Amino acid sequence: MYAHRLNGNPHLPSFVPHPRISSRSLFMDRRFHVGLIALMALLLLFSKLHIGDLGGYDDAVYAHEGKHMLATGQWWSVYLNGQFDFDKPPMFVWLEAISMWIFGVTDFAARFPSALLGFGTIMLMYFLADEVSDSYWLPIWAMLILLCTQEFIRLSMRAMTDVPFTFFFALTILAYLKGVKQPRWFLLLGLAVSCAILTRSYLGGIPLGIVLLHLALTGRIKFWITPWFLVGLTIGIGLPMIWFVSQYQLHGTEFLIRHFSFAVENLPMTNGKNAVQFQTGLFQYPILLLQSYWPWLPLLVVGLGIQLKKLLKECDSTSMLLLIWVLAVVIPFSLIHYKWLRYILPAFPAFSILAAMPICQWMKWRRNDIFPAVHLKTLYVLLGLLMIGMAINPKYRNRSEELRRLAPIANSVTSPEQRILLYTKRAPRDAHLFQLIWYADRTCELLDESQEIFARLKNQPKSAVIMDKDIFNASVGKAESSVNVLGETEGFICWTINYSASLLEKEFTERTGNNPFSQFMP
Repeated sequence: MYAHRLNGNPHLPSFVPHPRISSRSLFMDRRFHVGLIALMALLLLFSKLHIGDLGGYDDAVYAHEGKHMLATGQWWSVYLNGQFDFDKPPMFVWLEAISMWIFGVTDFAARFPSALLGFGTIMLMYFLADEVSDSYWLPIWAMLILLCTQEFIRLSMRAMTDVPFTFFFALTILAYLKGVKQPRWFLLLGLAVSCAILTRSYLGGIPLGIVLLHLALTGRIKFWITPWFLVGLTIGIGLPMIWFVSQYQLHGTEFLIRHFSFAVENLPMTNGKNAVQFQTGLFQYPILLLQSYWPWLPLLVVGLGIQLKKLLKECDSTSMLLLIWVLAVVIPFSLIHYKWLRYILPAFPAFSILAAMPICQWMKWRRNDIFPAVHLKTLYVLLGLLMIGMAINPKYRNRSEELRRLAPIANSVTSPEQRILLYTKRAPRDAHLFQLIWYADRTCELLDESQEIFARLKNQPKSAVIMDKDIFNASVGKAESSVNVLGETEGFICWTINYSASLLEKEFTERTGNNPFSQFMP
């Protein structure tokens, strides 16, 4: 059924109706389906993008960094809570800052780059599937499967790097498929690789590794030394190196140590990790897919089996590319300590193509490679009902509603150079810090011990304090004349002092006979 284009077979141009399909039938024209899927993707991704709030990991972090970059005009370095953030390259923060420059500093603007590139990835699926197969309907099904993949859509509506990295990853593969036929496409390959590296650092080299390995295994290693490929390779590696070298020149070895520290910490068998944990972790991603990748998981398994058989039997080039793509993503992330399904999101476009292949085989219309229109109509009706249901009753999490309400209050009573003091025992503590610095135009100090509040207030008596409400009521609230409560929520309270912290501490000591915060020390 599949005439694989990577093997040199002739193929149908994009959007040209199949010769067996009447051009008078709108429903049999791929352009109709591409437009309809694009419309559904736009509605699904953007109609409710302004609802909800940003979580502490990692949405509020990137949003805060983009806001700071836009406000200060310091586009070359990334800052988090007033300090250099050496963990990440600046590509996604650039996108955040540009979005906020266009739409304003809002939750919508923070989510917009990820949603836009999520939409772009769905559209890329058409061209990717069209390059690897001559099946008329495979591109449509690949788009639909990715559109109906819950994990992908969920992450497309969050201010995180996973979906943008997936877009640049898929764009690299598409540019490669185009480049083997028209070498000028290798320039786009280089640009996509550079964006991937500037989004996820060294992980951005994975799609380039897939390209180089596939060229070598298919006997086309000569492409490595062609002018267009060398120029693309120079762009892909050279542009990110400008940023990396400049950061090293500015900050020295501190940049290298802190930038690569997360990778070192994640290496197997380090920092007390044992062999049993490592061996168990090797099977974590199949388990996560078994839990989450429905209803497409059975189709994916069948598609993988078909392509593996084709590779072993025919040494098929397309099968080899798809399998290398999947393995090059899943295997490295299976070796590291922390495992989240979003880490292997760059493999989801390949998953969509693999899952679409058995659909197109099973749903043939007699001897044609098309299937009855009723199947697509039924699917579109179900998707339409799903979107109506989501519009009527949107489900979203208010991860930081309380701090979002208190942040403007603390903002109003402090000057820009002052830090908001935060003390909480509610885990994860860092998440509350990140939420606060996003919703307030201030930096924030997360206190490890409750008695540190007095030490800070002695030097900064006008600082605003946000802390757990139960701890405040049990201790600070005893000095009502000394404390000015600005606002409170179900779990937090924001306050300042009416006079010096030393007198406040003295009053507490006189009333309680000891340090008022001692019983709440961690």
